[in-house]
Amino acid sequence: MKLKGKHSFWLIRPRLMFSVFLVMSFIGVLPSYAAPSIMPLSLKQCVDLALQNNIDVLLAKARGEEAQGKKMTWNADLLPQIDAVATQQRTWWENIGALGFPGFSGVIGPFNTFNASIMVSQRILDFSALAHAQAGRINWRSSQLEIELASQQVILATSLAYIQTLGYAQELSSSYEDVRLAEHFLSLSTHQLDAGLASAVDVARDRTELAQQKARQLELRLNLVKSQLALKRLVKIPLSQAIDLTDSLNNSAFDYLSEKDAINRARQDRMEVLVAHADSDYSLAQLKASQRQYFPKVDLTGQWGETGLTPDRQVTHAANAMLSISMPLWDSGSIAGDIKEKAGLNEEEKVKAEDLNWKIEEDVRVSLETLVSTRAQVDAQAQVEGFARQELDLAQDRFSAGLGDNTQVINAQDKMADAREKYVQAEAQYDQAKLNYFAALGDARQFELSGNL
Repeated sequence: MKLKGKHSFWLIRPRLMFSVFLVMSFIGVLPSYAAPSIMPLSLKQCVDLALQNNIDVLLAKARGEEAQGKKMTWNADLLPQIDAVATQQRTWWENIGALGFPGFSGVIGPFNTFNASIMVSQRILDFSALAHAQAGRINWRSSQLEIELASQQVILATSLAYIQTLGYAQELSSSYEDVRLAEHFLSLSTHQLDAGLASAVDVARDRTELAQQKARQLELRLNLVKSQLALKRLVKIPLSQAIDLTDSLNNSAFDYLSEKDAINRARQDRMEVLVAHADSDYSLAQLKASQRQYFPKVDLTGQWGETGLTPDRQVTHAANAMLSISMPLWDSGSIAGDIKEKAGLNEEEKVKAEDLNWKIEEDVRVSLETLVSTRAQVDAQAQVEGFARQELDLAQDRFSAGLGDNTQVINAQDKMADAREKYVQAEAQYDQAKLNYFAALGDARQFELSGNL
């Protein structure tokens, strides 16, 4: 009887331990293992993160601070300069005649000299400094345009990466349906074999098809992981962070400008054009500053203070003012060389600006042609997918009725998988074409995946 009771205890104990485990879990004694959180990301959120963290935008902002400092430095040449000066000098020997006392000779000393004064200097006329100040303002304005240009480029790169990731995600989602179909047809051919309506070759074909669909699914999963990593690197979030893209591909058509209007708008609004014009103006102002180094400069300097032997002995007031005019007569060719250098830089900017006009027109024309082509591809691939689905249904019905082998089914299944994949790719390419169209016009911020475009 004791042995039976002992065995009964061991049979009851697992139930008791399980009950205790449930109670401890309910009251929170046991540690909880939360599933890793998934960060939902819309296109707008990705763009905002990229604009905050992308290195190109940060570098452009740093160059803007540099340009601001250079502008302040060049403006300082036109503003008054105020200095406080205090000196205590000990002279042991001094030629009295050299001090401006004619008729006197000999050496005096030793003696002390103390001076404390406020010195004010003002550039009255300096055409070169004026041109430099103008160049500084233009350079600062150019740096602000470059910040916006870097932002537009980051928006373009981030949006392209987002669309590519969406495309891979949708292709992977479609592949699950392809694997499910392959498993269904394998099950069907196995049943047909048992019923004597199919051969072992049919089963082998379906097994091969299932393996191929699973291999394709693995390849698509790898593509999705790579594209997600590239997107996370662009927006600067931890690469280990799981993400879920909340937007979807948008294949809806929209109205776009005519070729002529699009080109004119791009030449007015593209940041590259505005930056090129600012760079050209900057190089021209630099050239003018170099050329005006030959012009005379007028400076006014005034000084007021106390002078004596020491700070506490024989101190009296002292004041003086000086107006000076200077003009280079011979500089060994340094000004001429500077002018030649700045003239070359100005010509270089003109050539770049001219070539940019051609590039912008090319970008607009290519974007419009790509829009029309990709829109047609979306419509065509939608029809192909519909026809492939009909062909698959007919082939399945024939095989289920025992009319022939499953070769037609497998071929139709491959066509269906290929049609689905190409349709998703066409949708992604159309969204990319819309994005490139807005970027060609100079306003990538206007692109959206959802809503009215």
